Amino acid sequence: MPGNEGLCSLDISSLPELALLTYEKRLAEALRGFLTELCLTNAGVVMAYISSGQDGNIDDLIASSAELFLKPGQLCYARQAVIESDWGAPPHVSIALRFRQQAMTAAFHVVFDDSSIGVHIDAIEFAKPLGSESENLRRFEAALAAARLAGH
Repeated sequence: MPGNEGLCSLDISSLPELALLTYEKRLAEALRGFLTELCLTNAGVVMAYISSGQDGNIDDLIASSAELFLKPGQLCYARQAVIESDWGAPPHVSIALRFRQQAMTAAFHVVFDDSSIGVHIDAIEFAKPLGSESENLRRFEAALAAARLAGH
């Protein structure tokens, strides 16, 4: 079904849970270097940026964490970040991002706490009409590969 700007949206809610996990695993693998760089950032600084709505600084943080691993403009901050915390427990941080490549766009959240980091896909849109499950996954993987810098 056509989505925004003539893109064809993959209905995430209709995917079997294991199929969605496969997409999320592929995305996390493609973003491994970026995620590592993001984790090296001082958590207090990241939370201060989020708490005070410093979107420009968060945008810069995302861009600088991605610059060694992804082609320019492939990954951007989607202007939404949340900190959840309970008294006496480590905070849980979620940052909305958008991966844009000519063949595909994916909206997702990077979610992390004191001991783990992961990705949660919210939406996937392809530039061309949807194919079979395996074809869509192959196109997703190809778009991720096309966005990576050589050697990463």
